[in-house]
Amino acid sequence: MTRLGALIAFGLAVALGASSSAAADDDAALSNSKVRIAERDGDGGYRVTSNPEDAAIREKMMDRQALEEFAKFLSPMRLPKTLWIYADECQGGAGASPYYSRDDRALVMCYQFMKVVEQRANLIAEAEAKNPNAFPMRVSRDGFIAGVFAGVILHEAGHAMFDILDVPIFGREEDAADEFSTFVAVQFDKQLADVVVSAYADIDETFNNPPTSALDPKDPNYPKDKTLRCFADPFCSFADVHGTWGQRFYNTLCLTYGSDPAHYAFLQSGGWLPANRDCVGEYRQVYRAFAATIYPFIDQDMRAKVQARQWFRPNELQ
Repeated sequence: MTRLGALIAFGLAVALGASSSAAADDDAALSNSKVRIAERDGDGGYRVTSNPEDAAIREKMMDRQALEEFAKFLSPMRLPKTLWIYADECQGGAGASPYYSRDDRALVMCYQFMKVVEQRANLIAEAEAKNPNAFPMRVSRDGFIAGVFAGVILHEAGHAMFDILDVPIFGREEDAADEFSTFVAVQFDKQLADVVVSAYADIDETFNNPPTSALDPKDPNYPKDKTLRCFADPFCSFADVHGTWGQRFYNTLCLTYGSDPAHYAFLQSGGWLPANRDCVGEYRQVYRAFAATIYPFIDQDMRAKVQARQWFRPNELQ
């Protein structure tokens, strides 16, 4: 089976099986007054940066219409409060990643994160060339970049929905946001779902799990970025609000398998999941929670349009 790994490749696309004029009409209908792009000084929501590398990422995101496409993706949500979205050079250095701010009810896409994703995409491509069995599904470089972006933005959208809709959560919210991301992805056609979940799983797999002992701060390899320092410290990693990278990788695979055991049978037969883990039961648990807390706020006509839309470009599906 082809394993398309990727992130959100929200693209210029046409609804599956529709004429171009009908697709354009449906696309224009994908709007939501409660999902707004936070523009500032005519920047279109893409904050200007003086860093050349970040400026290049900004141009790519503008060309890809990342903010505009994400707003369309969330158009079915009937929210009691406005969700703001924008892209910026975030605080936190090279390890800064997208986040949701409760104070501003804003979901922020970080330029630095996309640089990291591009670097990881190269590592994935090299690793698969050397050992095709190193990952459960194959992934293209463009697919990985698109899919990781999609999976991570859906993760942050989970935080936003939990906050705006006042969703009660048992356990760690970061785990719940991971489950939200994977669950939403597998509601779409299999090709799109495979792109997102495979990439979202692989971004976790490419990071090393916590070491048995912390690095000496005087070591020349000691990370300068505080997020990377946490990855290199067993206490920080295991005590963090997120699960370890390995846990997140297997949790994503389990929920994916549970959504369709026949389609994803290779995950079980290939030894990617333990036989005693009830992934079907875990998927049903998330399904019930989503049905009770999120589903009532979804416009079903708009949902059908979003599910029918093709969100990925051809090069991201190779």
